[in-house]
Amino acid sequence: MRLFIIYLFSLTLHASTARIMTYNLLNFEDENGREANFISILDFVEPDLIIAEEVVGQTGFSHFKSDVLDIYEPDEWTSAPFSNQSAQQDIALYYKHEHFSFSSTSTINTASSSGLRDVVEFVMVHESSGIEFNIYGVHLKASSGDQNAQQRLAETTILRDYLNTLPAGSEFIVAGDFNIYSNSSSSEPAFNMLTGDADNNNGRLFDPIDRIGPWHNNSSYSDVHTQSPRTSSFGGGAPGGMDDRFDWLFVSASILDDSSEMRYVEDTYWAVGNDGNHFNDAINDGNNSSVSDAIADALHDASDHLPVYMDVWFDDLVYNSAGIVITEIMPNPAAVSDSYGEWFEIHNTTDSTIDIFGWMIKDGGTDNHTFWNADMFIPVISGDYFVFVRNADSTLNGGLVADYEYSEFLLSNSEDEIILLDGTGAIVDEVHYNNSWVFGSGESMEIHDLNTDNNVNENWFEATLAYGNGDFGTPGSFYDGTVSVDDDKAILTYFQLAPPYPNPFNPITTINIHVEMEHATSLQIFDMNGRVVETLINNELLHPGYYKLQWNANQHASGVYFIQLTNGISSQIQKAVLIK
Repeated sequence: MRLFIIYLFSLTLHASTARIMTYNLLNFEDENGREANFISILDFVEPDLIIAEEVVGQTGFSHFKSDVLDIYEPDEWTSAPFSNQSAQQDIALYYKHEHFSFSSTSTINTASSSGLRDVVEFVMVHESSGIEFNIYGVHLKASSGDQNAQQRLAETTILRDYLNTLPAGSEFIVAGDFNIYSNSSSSEPAFNMLTGDADNNNGRLFDPIDRIGPWHNNSSYSDVHTQSPRTSSFGGGAPGGMDDRFDWLFVSASILDDSSEMRYVEDTYWAVGNDGNHFNDAINDGNNSSVSDAIADALHDASDHLPVYMDVWFDDLVYNSAGIVITEIMPNPAAVSDSYGEWFEIHNTTDSTIDIFGWMIKDGGTDNHTFWNADMFIPVISGDYFVFVRNADSTLNGGLVADYEYSEFLLSNSEDEIILLDGTGAIVDEVHYNNSWVFGSGESMEIHDLNTDNNVNENWFEATLAYGNGDFGTPGSFYDGTVSVDDDKAILTYFQLAPPYPNPFNPITTINIHVEMEHATSLQIFDMNGRVVETLINNELLHPGYYKLQWNANQHASGVYFIQLTNGISSQIQKAVLIK
């Protein structure tokens, strides 16, 4: 069961991130001699969507699907409808239908003469999030010289004008072979047309890695060059060695916005196989530190361009309003080390017991832990404050009374996240804190109002009550030391139930009650399954005053018990841990 839950969650995370790749396939028609190379490259890259340039008509379009993609991953790939551009080489889009669906396509008429290519617009939908976005396949006029540069300027002017008509904040990717030699506004004005600031910036393009400069034949930009991975002339294509950045994945501004529902994943942009050490050289010459010899050879033999990819995150996160709230966090204990004394607390705000077996905690990085025990049952009863600790031994952890000990999850003293997910991977609650939040060495941070947003700094407070060995916090109870917070005024009017002492205990603990108004009252002990195991006061009329009772648990097994004081109108609960 546990392994299944972990696997299910890993699938959920993977579905949120997709790999987008552009690749000039070099006159791909029915290339039996190169298909195995493309299959090896795809198996290495594992893309989810491919924008392909230089497919030769319907024949090349169909054969790349049937002879490459369907061999590489049968029944997983779909092609967007093919647009024959009346040029020798066309643009195609292929996608994994598990992750994407096709909405529509159209052409932007950038081709002004025979042999040039229009830009193809593909409107796509990310399946699990429902986010719609546009992809533009581009293959601009090739070759150097002023006449060709001016032709590229004409093409990109039409494209930029079209992109500027898109709504502000649109998410789109412009991908392909741009054949632009540099960012020089005089010799290559097309680049500034695409990326420059203007009166209308709706269609402005951005390089996700911001590696812009005079990259042509410049070793300072050797890590981003995409053409050509070969120095010998064979099978068509350019043999000049790695010295140009022709192939790009440009993005709109919103895809670089951290608050966007579709955004670039930092540090994932790569010209595949470019290790930065093959300037003006073949990609497979000598050692390639970024790929194996077999992949370097495949890249060399498949095309005169390298594929380029990036990962894009889609906000398809699912939320579950289960009624569990993160209420207190101790990132930096002082009485003991972090490895013993870190903890956090959740509260069940519902009127039912919630089983958290199979749930998970994680942060924004690699820390994660799935809640598990041999009983396959971890109940958090109604109104309970449940404490998670790195170490459950109260003699070592600073005097904490623990409900559950976790592993593989650490709390940073400066900035971290606690993300609580249910067994399906849906987010139940999350707190993202940093060092500006109100906690110090030996002081937990706590929320005082369960109805506030607990992911906002201003809603947290430093703990002021001491526990255990002297650190400050209220693990296992509300910030004032009580448990039930449904009706503070009614509770104060009728009675108060103090935490039992000692706690943990063996086998006797003392329970103190302060009654402020005469009323019929009951005091009962419940086990973890919600069963009454002992009744110390059975609906008796108690006069105002202080009462001290002892509970002898000699006949009961070790474990967590709950002491409930109620008068039929309000109730309070304290937790007690019996250790034999």
